[in-house]
Parts: sequence; structure tokens; C-alpha cells
Amino acid sequence: MSGYFVPAEHTVNEVIIKNSRFIASVQAANSLQAHQQHILQCQQEWPGASHYCTAAIVAAPSNSQAYAMSDDGEPSGTAGKPMFHVLQSSGLGEVSVVVTRYFGGVKLGTGGLQRAYSQAVAEVLKQLPTQEKIVRKRAQIDYDYADQNTIEHFIKRYDSEILQQEFTAQVSMQLAIVAETALSLQNDIKNATQGRVVLTIINGEN
Repeated sequence: MSGYFVPAEHTVNEVIIKNSRFIASVQAANSLQAHQQHILQCQQEWPGASHYCTAAIVAAPSNSQAYAMSDDGEPSGTAGKPMFHVLQSSGLGEVSVVVTRYFGGVKLGTGGLQRAYSQAVAEVLKQLPTQEKIVRKRAQIDYDYADQNTIEHFIKRYDSEILQQEFTAQVSMQLAIVAETALSLQNDIKNATQGRVVLTIINGEN
């Protein structure tokens, strides 16, 4: 797979466990700011709840710098962490989940809370529509007009997106290329033009 899956739309599901309501809300979030905004939205939509527990992966699922979780007053390790583990095992990226709890009068204990928060996230993820996000890198290419057809062929073949192009003495392009096939594209262009044209891959993702 050349990317990872992300939420396609905001999804909400509620489970009731021993009279407590657990309302799970999941949506796309590609930054911690977006995750915080999601928490505020849930606090406004379901005011006066006992807890708003959260977990998020706000970039690629493998990016450990993009993880967030909170127990929001529940006993330590009983909400945010189990919620996060369900998110992590789903393989999703750029995802924020908030579980709003209205206490029903029956204490669940630490094990019961862990199971309840895990279940709330697992159930909402079953209903969540997803879409694949293709991871891309930026690239720069400069070439003579004589190589136009060759370059266009490889740009299409490798599903590259043209971000910017200039037609002066040469053609100059900035591209967003699929990260997984970046080196293959680079090699194919070099070989097809006998080394005249070099695709320069710029560090960082797009």
C-alpha cells in the first residue's frame, strides 16, 4: 500500500454499559489543533458529561511524535490508553476520537473502564467510512522541450501531481510524487533520457 487509511467522514456511535453512556465520536484530524477542536465540539454537543476521554494519531500511523491521549479524570490508564491501542491496531492515520461519558451511577472498576472505552472506540470504528491517503514527496525536474513527451509519459504512469510549472528556456516543474515509487520514477526518467534529465526528490512529505 502506498499510503494509509484516514476517516472519510465524522461518525458517532453510542454504547450503554451499566447505565453509563459512552458516546464515541471519530473524525479526521491532521494536527493536534484539529484534535483539540474536535474535543471542544464534543464538549459543546454533549455538555455536562462526566468525562471527555480522547486519543488521536494526527499523522501517519507509524509517526510516534503524532500520538495523543487523555483519561480526562478517569483513573490513570483506564481510558486514553485503551482507546489509543484500538486506534493503533486499526492502522488508521490522521484520526481523532473522543469518548464522552455520562456516569450512570454504577462504578465499573479499572478493568471495566478499560473494556468499556475500548469497546466504544471499536464499535464506532466498525461504522467509520475510510479512504486511502497516498503519501507523496515533493520533487523538482528541469528538462528541454525535446524531452516533453517522455517526461509526460512517466508523470502519468507514476500518478504524479504537477504543483507548479514554468516554460522558459527549459520546462521547470515541481511535482508531488508517490513516495513508495519515487526512486523507480527517478531511475526511469534518468534511463529514458540517457541521464539528461534528473528528478530531484525534496525531503519531506506532501
